[in-house]
Amino acid sequence: MQQSHSGKKRQTTRKGLIMTDETRQIVFIPMSKNGRRHDKRLLDKVDIIRHIPPEVTIWADTGFQGIDKQHPNTQIPKKGTRKRPLSPEQKQENKIISGIRITVEHAIAGIKRLGCMTQILRNRRPFIDDTFLLLSAGLWNFHLRTA
Repeated sequence: MQQSHSGKKRQTTRKGLIMTDETRQIVFIPMSKNGRRHDKRLLDKVDIIRHIPPEVTIWADTGFQGIDKQHPNTQIPKKGTRKRPLSPEQKQENKIISGIRITVEHAIAGIKRLGCMTQILRNRRPFIDDTFLLLSAGLWNFHLRTA
């Protein structure tokens, strides 16, 4: 089996991280890795958390469970189970976190506006996917500044 084959997507994939600020501007994009790698492991490999000051809040999704042990000011939605469902307060807190995190999802959608990030990449050049990602992120940031 290929290193970049994702069991979830059932195809060859690449995975990358994106960090944005509150204005949806992309501030950090590390090199993409094979699609088999988990989000948290990819974040640990990049080791960007130790460079974020403690007074900055990290709003992460549930794929980054355990990041709160690395950074003191982290907000992650709570997960409920069948035996232990979420309380109304926890649901309200998750709603607030997702309302703030939506800026990241909007930034990802802005990157995907450039069609090369949504289409199947057939080019075999090394690092071409990272080049397209940086180009798309740059165009998105330019769009935000001029709009």
